[in-house]
Amino acid sequence: MLGIIASHEGMLVAMWVVMVAIGLEIVVYLATRLRRKADIGEMAEAVTRPVLFDIFPLIILSMLRAIDGTHILLLIWYYVAAVLIIIRALLRLSANLRR
Repeated sequence: MLGIIASHEGMLVAMWVVMVAIGLEIVVYLATRLRRKADIGEMAEAVTRPVLFDIFPLIILSMLRAIDGTHILLLIWYYVAAVLIIIRALLRLSANLRR
């Protein structure tokens, strides 16, 4: 399943950058929440939500690449989605750091 991402260097690097940005966002969010009153439900949602709504769709897009004969449209869609996910993660990270 992830062999498609691993076989294309650009997709692999984009996935790494997305995972690093989301990981930083999660760590900062959890650190700020642990300083205050910690709610286990909120912290669990903060960890699982990015995986379900950010990383999993990128994996689905990479699997759809097998359907597209030229691979160009899905590669563009994959990279645009990755860039938008990174921007959103960085904006959330900066918002968490301001608190």
